[in-house]
Amino acid sequence: MDLPRDEQEAFALSSSAVGDLWVIAVAGELDFTTLDPLERARAEALRTHSGPIAFDLSGVGFCDSSLLNLLLVTRRQRRVLLIGVTRQTQRLLDVTGTASVFEQYATVPDAVAGRAPLIALD
Repeated sequence: MDLPRDEQEAFALSSSAVGDLWVIAVAGELDFTTLDPLERARAEALRTHSGPIAFDLSGVGFCDSSLLNLLLVTRRQRRVLLIGVTRQTQRLLDVTGTASVFEQYATVPDAVAGRAPLIALD
């Protein structure tokens, strides 16, 4: 699905292997209208990488429950790490009681190095 031009400018995604992690970096606004590219990146990661999947959310300005659902579904299949969680995204996790479901790291290098997470699993 092609996104309208203004949504293309508001949303960006990249993914690659970094150490033992597969990192999917997302920037811009993320809701049900922009979720398809992220779902495709997640499916590719699950298909091609056997290790943990890290979602770098440091560039996310807005997200809704579509992102949370994708993260929870992914967590059923693989270890999921969240990186650079913004205030708005943290609020979504806190309000839904899911903040402690995911390991959270400040940066990709912190996650790759296995440093103590900002938020550990319950």
